[in-house]
Amino acid sequence: MWRQFFCAASLFLAGHAWAGANDVIVDKAWLRESVPGQTSVTVQMNLTVAKAARLLSVRSPVAASGEIQNVVMHRGKLHTETVPSIKLHAHSTTLFGERGIYMSLVGLKQALNVGDHVPLTLVLEIGGKPVTINAAAEVRPLELSYQHYNDPTVKDHR
Repeated sequence: MWRQFFCAASLFLAGHAWAGANDVIVDKAWLRESVPGQTSVTVQMNLTVAKAARLLSVRSPVAASGEIQNVVMHRGKLHTETVPSIKLHAHSTTLFGERGIYMSLVGLKQALNVGDHVPLTLVLEIGGKPVTINAAAEVRPLELSYQHYNDPTVKDHR
Protein backbone atom coordinates (compact mmCIF):
# COMPACT_ATOMS: atom_id res chain seq x y z
CA MET A 1 0.00 0.00 0.00
CA TRP A 2 2.80 2.42 0.85
CA ARG A 3 4.42 1.62 -2.44
CA GLN A 4 1.26 2.59 -4.36
CA PHE A 5 0.92 5.77 -2.32
CA PHE A 6 4.57 6.68 -2.94
CA CYS A 7 4.24 6.07 -6.70
CA ALA A 8 1.06 8.13 -6.91
CA ALA A 9 2.60 10.99 -4.90
CA SER A 10 5.75 10.93 -7.05
CA LEU A 11 3.75 11.15 -10.27
CA PHE A 12 1.63 13.98 -8.86
CA LEU A 13 4.68 16.01 -7.79
CA ALA A 14 6.56 15.34 -11.02
CA GLY A 15 3.60 16.50 -13.08
CA HIS A 16 3.41 19.80 -11.19
CA ALA A 17 7.14 20.47 -10.98
CA TRP A 18 7.85 20.19 -14.69
CA ALA A 19 7.20 23.23 -16.82
CA GLY A 20 8.14 23.24 -20.47
CA ALA A 21 7.46 24.96 -23.75
CA ASN A 22 4.40 22.74 -24.31
CA ASP A 23 2.71 24.50 -21.41
CA VAL A 24 2.60 27.79 -23.39
CA ILE A 25 1.04 28.50 -26.79
CA VAL A 26 1.58 31.81 -28.60
CA ASP A 27 -1.07 32.23 -31.28
CA LYS A 28 -2.09 34.93 -33.77
CA ALA A 29 0.88 37.20 -32.99
CA TRP A 30 0.97 40.28 -35.22
CA LEU A 31 1.68 44.02 -35.31
CA ARG A 32 1.17 46.89 -37.73
CA GLU A 33 3.76 48.24 -40.13
CA SER A 34 5.60 51.31 -38.92
CA VAL A 35 5.70 54.79 -40.40
CA PRO A 36 8.77 57.07 -40.52
CA GLY A 37 9.55 58.45 -37.06
CA GLN A 38 7.51 55.84 -35.20
CA THR A 39 9.30 54.71 -32.03
CA SER A 40 7.01 52.02 -30.61
CA VAL A 41 4.52 49.40 -31.71
CA THR A 42 1.86 47.30 -29.98
CA VAL A 43 2.02 43.52 -30.32
CA GLN A 44 -1.30 41.69 -30.63
CA MET A 45 -1.37 38.03 -29.60
CA ASN A 46 -3.17 35.24 -27.81
CA LEU A 47 -1.12 33.69 -25.01
CA THR A 48 -2.43 30.36 -23.70
CA VAL A 49 -0.96 28.65 -20.64
CA ALA A 50 -1.70 25.17 -19.30
CA LYS A 51 -0.32 25.91 -15.83
CA ALA A 52 -0.52 29.04 -13.70
CA ALA A 53 2.26 31.39 -14.79
CA ARG A 54 3.50 34.95 -14.66
CA LEU A 55 4.59 36.87 -17.77
CA LEU A 56 7.80 38.64 -16.73
CA SER A 57 9.03 40.32 -19.91
CA VAL A 58 8.91 40.61 -23.68
CA ARG A 59 11.79 41.58 -25.95
CA SER A 60 12.77 41.66 -29.60
CA PRO A 61 15.96 42.44 -31.52
CA VAL A 62 14.06 45.11 -33.52
CA ALA A 63 13.46 47.26 -30.41
CA ALA A 64 15.49 48.63 -27.53
CA SER A 65 13.05 47.22 -24.97
CA GLY A 66 9.68 45.61 -24.47
CA GLU A 67 6.94 46.61 -22.05
CA ILE A 68 3.86 44.99 -20.57
CA GLN A 69 1.18 47.66 -20.24
CA ASN A 70 -2.15 47.88 -18.50
CA VAL A 71 -4.79 50.51 -19.22
CA VAL A 72 -6.71 51.58 -16.11
CA MET A 73 -9.44 54.09 -15.40
CA HIS A 74 -8.29 56.79 -12.95
CA ARG A 75 -10.54 59.73 -12.05
CA GLY A 76 -12.63 59.22 -15.15
CA LYS A 77 -9.67 59.07 -17.57
CA LEU A 78 -7.83 56.17 -19.11
CA HIS A 79 -4.17 55.89 -18.15
CA THR A 80 -1.54 53.52 -19.46
CA GLU A 81 0.86 52.11 -16.90
CA THR A 82 3.81 49.82 -17.38
CA VAL A 83 3.60 46.79 -15.12
CA PRO A 84 6.50 44.51 -14.12
CA SER A 85 4.54 41.30 -14.74
CA ILE A 86 1.08 39.85 -15.37
CA LYS A 87 -0.43 36.82 -13.66
CA LEU A 88 -1.75 34.18 -16.07
CA HIS A 89 -4.27 31.70 -14.68
CA ALA A 90 -3.97 27.98 -15.41
CA HIS A 91 -5.83 26.76 -18.52
CA SER A 92 -6.49 30.32 -19.72
CA THR A 93 -5.91 32.44 -22.80
CA THR A 94 -4.92 36.08 -22.42
CA LEU A 95 -5.65 38.35 -25.37
CA PHE A 96 -2.96 41.02 -25.62
CA GLY A 97 -4.20 44.10 -27.44
CA GLU A 98 -7.71 43.80 -25.97
CA ARG A 99 -9.34 44.40 -22.62
CA GLY A 100 -6.66 46.82 -21.42
CA ILE A 101 -3.62 44.52 -21.56
CA TYR A 102 -0.91 45.32 -24.09
CA MET A 103 2.63 44.39 -25.08
CA SER A 104 4.70 47.13 -26.64
CA LEU A 105 8.07 47.18 -28.33
CA VAL A 106 9.72 50.52 -27.54
CA GLY A 107 12.66 52.18 -29.30
CA LEU A 108 12.28 50.64 -32.73
CA LYS A 109 15.67 50.11 -34.38
CA GLN A 110 14.33 49.58 -37.90
CA ALA A 111 11.25 50.05 -40.04
CA LEU A 112 8.64 47.30 -39.89
CA ASN A 113 7.43 46.38 -43.37
CA VAL A 114 4.37 44.39 -44.39
CA GLY A 115 5.14 40.68 -44.57
CA ASP A 116 8.12 40.80 -42.20
CA HIS A 117 8.19 38.42 -39.25
CA VAL A 118 9.45 40.04 -36.06
CA PRO A 119 11.11 37.65 -33.57
CA LEU A 120 9.78 37.88 -30.01
CA THR A 121 11.11 36.42 -26.78
CA LEU A 122 8.70 36.01 -23.88
CA VAL A 123 9.98 35.20 -20.40
CA LEU A 124 7.47 33.51 -18.11
CA GLU A 125 7.70 32.06 -14.65
CA ILE A 126 6.00 28.66 -14.41
CA GLY A 127 6.22 26.68 -11.21
CA GLY A 128 8.85 29.05 -9.84
CA LYS A 129 11.19 28.51 -12.81
CA PRO A 130 11.87 30.94 -15.67
CA VAL A 131 10.79 29.66 -19.09
CA THR A 132 11.79 31.39 -22.33
CA ILE A 133 9.39 31.17 -25.28
CA ASN A 134 10.44 32.23 -28.77
CA ALA A 135 7.76 33.34 -31.22
CA ALA A 136 7.36 35.52 -34.30
CA ALA A 137 4.82 38.22 -35.07
CA GLU A 138 3.68 38.97 -38.61
CA VAL A 139 3.75 42.60 -39.75
CA ARG A 140 0.37 43.57 -41.22
CA PRO A 141 -0.56 46.64 -43.28
CA LEU A 142 -1.50 49.85 -41.53
CA GLU A 143 -5.24 50.48 -41.78
CA LEU A 144 -6.20 54.10 -42.18
CA SER A 145 -9.90 53.78 -41.51
CA TYR A 146 -12.15 55.50 -39.01
CA GLN A 147 -15.17 53.29 -39.61
CA HIS A 148 -14.63 51.41 -36.34
CA TYR A 149 -15.73 54.50 -34.37
CA ASN A 150 -19.42 53.90 -35.27
CA ASP A 151 -19.95 57.62 -35.53
CA PRO A 152 -21.86 58.75 -38.65
CA THR A 153 -20.09 62.12 -38.58
CA VAL A 154 -16.69 60.47 -39.01
CA LYS A 155 -16.01 59.72 -42.67
CA ASP A 156 -13.62 57.25 -44.21
CA HIS A 157 -11.38 59.25 -46.59
CA ARG A 158 -9.59 56.46 -48.42
